[in-house]
Amino acid sequence: MKFKVKKESVKKTPLTKTKTKKVVVAKKETTTKNEDIEEKAFNFIKKFEGFKAKAYWDYKHCSIGYGTTTRNCSEKITKEEAKKRAILKIKNIRKTFNLYSLDDNLEIALISFSYNVGSPPKNFSWYIKNGYIKGLKNLMLKYKYAGGKELKGLEKRRKAEVELF
Repeated sequence: MKFKVKKESVKKTPLTKTKTKKVVVAKKETTTKNEDIEEKAFNFIKKFEGFKAKAYWDYKHCSIGYGTTTRNCSEKITKEEAKKRAILKIKNIRKTFNLYSLDDNLEIALISFSYNVGSPPKNFSWYIKNGYIKGLKNLMLKYKYAGGKELKGLEKRRKAEVELF
């Protein structure tokens, strides 16, 4: 998308075993304030999470609002408080990616992915650091299961995330 080729050398990634050009993800081409990225990420995420005022069981924990976790499964929340919690979670996720200066859309996709799955896979940062975008997309697309079952909602979300970059 907005990435520039760093080297014309071609490498095979462990995940795809296909040749992929190495690209730079450390050249940010847009200048957006932190609040703008957080707001854009929140708006993207809430399309998939939806709002639930009452806590509900969500796979291995209770969730509330826009998909944030809660220890109190009988808790109720307002939209305003739910948004505050979601933005706080987004800010914490962004700290994970502070080592890299990312394109806005890539950052939003990575925030959404991490917001949904919890902590990213161990080799996730390797793909980002080395600019293997195709491998990163393939890795993200594999996360469409919950409780061992493939979920159409997760598949749709993963596709939307990788289409951002």
